[in-house]
Amino acid sequence: MRRGFRHEALIYRDRDEYLAGTVPFLRAGVEAGEPALVAVSRQNTALLEAELGDAGAVRFADMESLGRNPARIIPFMQDFLDEHGGVPARAVSEPLWPGRAPAEVEECQRHDSLLNAAFAAAPEWSLLCPYDASALDDEVLEAVSRSHGAVSHDGVSEPSADYELAADHFAGELPDRPPGIAGFPFERPDLAEVRRRVEEAAESVGVPSLDVAAVVVAASELAANSVAHGGGAGMLRIWTEPGALLIEIQDGGWIVDPLVGRLRPTMTQEGGRGLWMANQLCDLVQIRSGEDGTVVRLQAARP
Repeated sequence: MRRGFRHEALIYRDRDEYLAGTVPFLRAGVEAGEPALVAVSRQNTALLEAELGDAGAVRFADMESLGRNPARIIPFMQDFLDEHGGVPARAVSEPLWPGRAPAEVEECQRHDSLLNAAFAAAPEWSLLCPYDASALDDEVLEAVSRSHGAVSHDGVSEPSADYELAADHFAGELPDRPPGIAGFPFERPDLAEVRRRVEEAAESVGVPSLDVAAVVVAASELAANSVAHGGGAGMLRIWTEPGALLIEIQDGGWIVDPLVGRLRPTMTQEGGRGLWMANQLCDLVQIRSGEDGTVVRLQAARP
C-alpha cells in the first residue's frame, strides 16, 4: 500500500535526544537502500557525520546556506527526489536553527506548512524535521503540531491532533514598516526608475556589487509582475533595518497558488518566473496576499 509523504517533527532538548531521533531514522533508510538527504545546521551536520561513520551513504547539504531563504528548500528537495526516479526516500531537514531572526522564523513556519501541499501527491518518502526545544520559543514549538502530521518527543511518535492541511499560506500581515517610509507609485513607464532607485539604495548601504545586481533583477521582475498582473500599477518602498536592505512592492493583485515561486518553472510555463527569480536571488522573500492585494517584501543582507 502506498504511504505517500510522511512529515514528522522531532522535538529534542540535547545532543543525545537529537542523535537518538535522527540516527536510527537515517540508518533504517540506508539499510533499506533508500536515498537519504540531511540538510541541517553545520553544527548538527558534524554531529551526524561523526555518528554515522559511513557518511558516503547519506547526502549532506548546508542548510545555513540553502535555507537562508526557506523558499529554496522545496525545489531542492524536489530535485533530490527526481534524481532518484521516485523510489522511496527519506530526509532530515532543520531550517529553523536557533538564532534566526523573527522574519526568518515566520517564513520557516510557513515553509513547514507548504511542504504538505508541495508533496501531497509525491511518491513514498519520509521527512523528519528536528526542533531544538532548549532554544526555540514555546510559541514556535506549539506551531509544529499544526504543520506536521506526526510529532516525536521523548522517544514516542504520535499523530498530531492539531495538524492543518488546508492553511492559508499568504494570510496575515507583515511587520510594520518604520514610520515615514515614502512610497514611489509606478506604472509601466516607470520600471526603469524602479530599477534605478533599488540600485542606488543597495549601493548606498554597502550591499556587495553582485548582490546589488541580484536584488535589482528581483525587484524589477516583481515590479513588472505588478504591471502585468497586479492592476497595471504598484507601489515601491525601500528602507533599511539592522543587517538588511528591504524592498517592498505592493499592488492590487491576488496570488492564489500557494507554491508560486517555489516550483522550478518549465520552459513553456507562462508566468511564475518573477517570484522564482526573487527567491533564488534574495536572502528572504515574504508574500502576503488576499482580496485587498499583494505585498512582496525582499531582503538583501548588508554589511
